[in-house]
Amino acid sequence: MSNPLQERRMLLAETPLFSSAPPDLLTELAARASTVQLAQHESLFLKGDPGERLYVVISGMIRIGTMSPEGREISYGVLGPGDLLGEIAVLDGGERSADAKAIEESLLLALERRDVLSVLDRNPAQALKLLKVLCHRIRRADELLDDVVFLSLPGRLAKHLLALGQMAGEKKGGPMEVCLSQQVLAEHLGISRESVNKVLSKWEEAGIVTLGRGRIALNRTAVLQQIASLT
Repeated sequence: MSNPLQERRMLLAETPLFSSAPPDLLTELAARASTVQLAQHESLFLKGDPGERLYVVISGMIRIGTMSPEGREISYGVLGPGDLLGEIAVLDGGERSADAKAIEESLLLALERRDVLSVLDRNPAQALKLLKVLCHRIRRADELLDDVVFLSLPGRLAKHLLALGQMAGEKKGGPMEVCLSQQVLAEHLGISRESVNKVLSKWEEAGIVTLGRGRIALNRTAVLQQIASLT
């Protein structure tokens, strides 16, 4: 018979934020944590919602983004297993600064704001680790801005596909595969579906990718890495 508390404890211990936490702290956090299961395309929270929980991605992928005044979705990034989200609103008590939606079926652990603040107050080392996580998030945001300014559309698309492929994991005996539609990819990058299709079609002709319904096989990742490095 499974032990839910032990399972949550093990899941927390496998995340970068809590991997070095003392055993008693892990047990305390596991006892206070709850699991959240999201279906594909289901929203976790929306911009402006109260920031009452911090989440750790256990499996799946979560897209962070927002909607422009013109109604166009803008992506800030994609989070995978071990990543933290919702930490800004939890720390400052403000509203959510972006939307969070599941790209695929996802499992998360949730911790209430009062529990997170209590743990940080009593464990300075854990607070420092959270600061490192936040600094890493800022660096990723800066990198995203650099990509928009300096990378060509093919470069941005190649880099995004590689990142998604690495999150999904490499299939045994086969290429990396990204299970997303071209429309969703276009929304991630803030460009039109037609632009994405034009680039992907050329790559398919060259054997770099194979296109399927709602999925893209990355056949030649070395070539995609070269494209992603071009400015």
